[in-house]
Amino acid sequence: MTTRRTWRALSLGAALLLAGCGGGGDAGDPTGVAVPAQVRIITPATELFVGQAIQLTASAFDGNGEDMPAGYPRWSSSDTTVVQLSETGLLNAMSPGAATLRATMAGRSATVNVSVEELPGFEVTVQVTAQFTPASIAVRRYGTVRFVFNGIQQNVTFSTAFPGAPTNIPNTTTGTVLRRFDTIGDFRFESTGSPGVAGFVRVR
Repeated sequence: MTTRRTWRALSLGAALLLAGCGGGGDAGDPTGVAVPAQVRIITPATELFVGQAIQLTASAFDGNGEDMPAGYPRWSSSDTTVVQLSETGLLNAMSPGAATLRATMAGRSATVNVSVEELPGFEVTVQVTAQFTPASIAVRRYGTVRFVFNGIQQNVTFSTAFPGAPTNIPNTTTGTVLRRFDTIGDFRFESTGSPGVAGFVRVR
């Protein structure tokens, strides 16, 4: 009787052990998922400033260009001192530099290059002579650009293609004129009196 009970106990234990080893593996394992023809990364911006955070997304597509299931993307950054990525694709810009970001889905990858600059200040100066110096500047939102005129008559006319720009500066020869930027965006300006003299303000 004791031998029979012992055999039954051993048989039950073996059955439980086999059941615990079954199931095939991790639920996130892409095994058995078709390899997509293409993976695409969608990012709101590729030029960032230190401290900025944006959300990236990635999608997989079949040979016909149709969206297809391929599990969740795995994210990586070529330089985590410049850009860090969370498991969900949240990007944090850490320091000035450049990095290549990669998303991998079911064995297929896509990459995107991003650059990071120091966060701009609240006050920036542009010298206005026969040209704008510097011609490309960055300023914080609600910051001010000081246009300093140095003896040559010029004006500063903002393109109407960029909504949110401040009012134009009429013809001026000397002095300093301030313009505040309350809207995040990119704003082109020019001197209508000097063809080809143009500049660009990035507001962040």
